Amino acid sequence: MTTVLQARPRRFVSTPTLDRIALRALRYLESGYSVHLRGPAGTGKTTLALHLADLVGRPMMLLFGDDDFKTSDLIGGQTGYKRKKVVDNYIHSVVKVEDELQQNWVDSRLTLACREGFTLVYDEFNRSRPEVNNVLLSALEEKLLVLPPTATRTEYVRVHPDFRAIFTSNPEEYCGVHATQDALLDRLITINMPEPDELTQQEIAVNKIGIDRESAAIIIRLIHAYRDRIGNDTATGLRAGLMIAKICHEHDIVVTPENPEFRDICHDVLLSRSGLAVSEATHLLWEVFNHMICAEAEQSDVAIAVAEDKPKEKKQS
Repeated sequence: MTTVLQARPRRFVSTPTLDRIALRALRYLESGYSVHLRGPAGTGKTTLALHLADLVGRPMMLLFGDDDFKTSDLIGGQTGYKRKKVVDNYIHSVVKVEDELQQNWVDSRLTLACREGFTLVYDEFNRSRPEVNNVLLSALEEKLLVLPPTATRTEYVRVHPDFRAIFTSNPEEYCGVHATQDALLDRLITINMPEPDELTQQEIAVNKIGIDRESAAIIIRLIHAYRDRIGNDTATGLRAGLMIAKICHEHDIVVTPENPEFRDICHDVLLSRSGLAVSEATHLLWEVFNHMICAEAEQSDVAIAVAEDKPKEKKQS
């Protein structure tokens, strides 16, 4: 049984950058074109795809790319069978046996979406082999879905006018990813998803986790400083930031670089993502902590000096 979903992304954070991307993508979808959201991990491709499916306003079919996919996993196939056996021994010396084997065709997600006019969200579609995705070519361009011939149904499904498709992919990932055929990319409008800026990441942490803005700013600033130290710019720190924010918020851990508990959480979440030796990654993370402590101390000294100068200015005036 195939389940149809209604897209309702939880607490989608709307910022000017995301609004512009969503507006462009929605225009393309309304004009009948398929959209391809491409970007590294943590840029919010899947969340935006679900948000767009919600804006389209049609039921949604969600599909995840997989190297083990076959064409039948997209369009459907013969499944189950009906067997009928008749034994006729009206005359005891004559036995008549009749077997009838009948298989049933079951539509998969792509066929159902094309026939009913649903929105297909194909997440990480380049994890499926290119020959599997070839079935999409005629569906997107000629608006015809070609099915294996059988005697019980038509070989073609005419694509519903309301059918829309949203694809996502990660070009930075090399493990389990296949090169996408040019014929398919030529039928898509590709939007490169940039890394969310620090302000956007802070707003996402505040809205999704419920943490205060000051703590969210410290976490995001720490992660960006650490990524600059290790020279890792292939993936965003959004997921790591949300992990740290959620743990600190739920366990009442004070978000300051001086707090040992906060340091331990950052150590566990960030070191495995650095790609460096543990000793080197730890040293760089501690440098970031110390730098943030010094920066906070300087800001505190400036604030005290300003506060002490105010009464003097009043006396002189």
